[in-house]
Amino acid sequence: MANLGSLSAEGPKLAAARPRPQAFLGLQLAPTALLLALFMAAPLAVMFGMSFFRATIFGLETTPSLGNYEKLVSDPLYGLLLLKSLRISLTVTVLVLLISYPVAYWLAKMVTRWRTALLLLIFAPYWVNYVIRTYAWMPLLGRTGVVNSVLLATGVIDRPLDMLLFNEFSVQLVMVYVYLPFGIVPIYLSLDRIDDNLLRASADLGASPWASFRQVVLPLSAPGLAGAAMTVFVLAIGAYVTPRLVGGPSGIMYGNLIADQFGASFNWSWGATLSLVLALAALAVIALVARRVPLAKVFLQS
Repeated sequence: MANLGSLSAEGPKLAAARPRPQAFLGLQLAPTALLLALFMAAPLAVMFGMSFFRATIFGLETTPSLGNYEKLVSDPLYGLLLLKSLRISLTVTVLVLLISYPVAYWLAKMVTRWRTALLLLIFAPYWVNYVIRTYAWMPLLGRTGVVNSVLLATGVIDRPLDMLLFNEFSVQLVMVYVYLPFGIVPIYLSLDRIDDNLLRASADLGASPWASFRQVVLPLSAPGLAGAAMTVFVLAIGAYVTPRLVGGPSGIMYGNLIADQFGASFNWSWGATLSLVLALAALAVIALVARRVPLAKVFLQS
């Protein structure tokens, strides 16, 4: 009885000493919150503050001003370049999704053997450096490249085509090639989670294959589709290596302008201003996607 009494007396003390679930949750979230604060919030805060400074030949003038934003609004060139970059990025995103969805559906629902090997084959080009993979398109699309040589040899054209390289077309083509795996994998993961019994039940209820796809497969794969779209768009809108190498003067994008400010021009305050505008534009597009598909579903199911 004495032992029981001592145990009952110690019960509240043990309960009080037991860590609360909220404490565990806080400890689990602390590393993620710290990483986000160090590598996302802090750089954005620094860029935001730097955008109010002005670069001179002697360095940054630390007196706050709105000169950079006045320059941005007064010169339409920057707005037009941003719209051009948005157009190219959206085009690349749509093309990647149109190619990725059939490939991902084939891998998830039709391939039974060698599925892992095929997925590895999709990522095999990523074992080669990004710059080398981009440069590899130049002997393919150039005036004396493989494509022009084949077209000339077959008599399709009588002189080499100059439109294949150093323009928007070449930028979009190479970016579609580079970002294709980022479209295939999220959609594949989303399709792979769809139970095949749902398709059989839909067929048993009299739905045609197209109706089953439209009413069952497409809605359930929407998180993967949205995840692929956001990933490809964010990568494309910030691209500067591909436009620099294969774009030429007409293929320059907003990312090239930003890179020049932090590089050759050494105008960090103006580069910070342009970077913030680009980030806001990307966030606006992501917000539009999130209105159709909640971000929680995107991150959990794709």
